[in-house]
Amino acid sequence: MVAAKAIAIIDDEADLVDLFQEILESDGFKVCAFTDPIQAYNYIQKYPNDYDLILSDYRMPVMNGNELCTKLMRINPEFKVILMSAYENIEDDISKFKFMRKPTTIANLLQIVENTIAEKANTII
Repeated sequence: MVAAKAIAIIDDEADLVDLFQEILESDGFKVCAFTDPIQAYNYIQKYPNDYDLILSDYRMPVMNGNELCTKLMRINPEFKVILMSAYENIEDDISKFKFMRKPTTIANLLQIVENTIAEKANTII
């Protein structure tokens, strides 16, 4: 596993947030979880250097994951982002972010997270 300062999980499905948080924490990650994208944005903008990775659902009320993560990238362009969705039709261009289809397996979740954080570590060196 690649060590991370923290991962922010944002998804309006509380059960999924709880599950992903449990999985990632059991793999050694520090996780901050949100079910409201506005609350997540307000919190993360106060502590932008505390996160290595943003894991966000694409479809959420008020602000979708693409909008949220684009705003967060303006605050800290070093963020790595994984957008996830169970939906086939994504209206936005999300090519600047990694994408994970829901549902997923534990192994796939951990692999994508660890690979994405490792890419960040490699770009800093």
